[in-house]
Amino acid sequence: MKKKDYYQILGVEKNATAAEIKASYRKLAKQWHPDRKPGDKAAEEKFKEISEAYAVLSDTDKRKQYDMVGSERFHQQFSQEDIFRGGNLNDILREMGFGDFFSGAGGGGFRVNFGGGGFGGPFGQQESPAHNLDAEAQLGISFEEAAKGTQKELTLQTGAKKETVKVKIPAGIKDGERLRLAGKGTAARGRRGDLFIQINVTPHPLFRREGDDIIVRAEINISTALLGGSAEVNTLDGVRAVKVPAGIQPSQKIRVRGQGIRRAGTAGDLYVEITIRVPAHLTDEQKRLAGELHNVGL
Repeated sequence: MKKKDYYQILGVEKNATAAEIKASYRKLAKQWHPDRKPGDKAAEEKFKEISEAYAVLSDTDKRKQYDMVGSERFHQQFSQEDIFRGGNLNDILREMGFGDFFSGAGGGGFRVNFGGGGFGGPFGQQESPAHNLDAEAQLGISFEEAAKGTQKELTLQTGAKKETVKVKIPAGIKDGERLRLAGKGTAARGRRGDLFIQINVTPHPLFRREGDDIIVRAEINISTALLGGSAEVNTLDGVRAVKVPAGIQPSQKIRVRGQGIRRAGTAGDLYVEITIRVPAHLTDEQKRLAGELHNVGL
């Protein structure tokens, strides 16, 4: 069956900005959200349709792929799970006063079932089919926890009961990756699906991750840049001194082997990006010496 055009579904032009796409989705979500039309199956289907369209068009990479290959090929390459992975639907729905789009792990709202089982939660109590009992949840962790690994507790709502489970976060996990907890999903007909937890890593004020490497900045003064020396650098294991070669250039990187992300017996590297500190005010002596450097071509 031919898929509908996402731009038409949201009522926007193909060159619409991200702000225009978001505004259109908010307007349509208010109109078709099942909380507004309890028991209306047509509204539920319409809401799923506009949410799917927004999940794609609000994501730069997915939108680019959709525009490149067209609706038919896009749906051959991307599953529903792919389409909704890493999106911000929950953030928007919470802003509007609605529950989460996926809430198989409890916490209000509803769980969308694209297998045809309908909705569960405040506006529908249809039982999910036994073959589609998997649930979704999100878990936020710090940059350091992602790099070194940790263990977290997650509270699940199973019917009227609450259940606390321990989630082991492996070292080196990336933002957006998912973990699977077998048998911790939605329960129905004596069976229980799996719980898939999306990991959201909080950005670090000092570190930036590129693959398994870590990028960090270090500031040095002009004399160190000219003559060489050392710089104090923040690493995952604390502050350490790094040797700075003479004549280093601004934005040049110094590689520190094995000080990046460590996982499965391997380790990335730490790259120290150099910035050179230029004082805003000079003493008379500094001005004199700077003048001498200028006179000899420095």
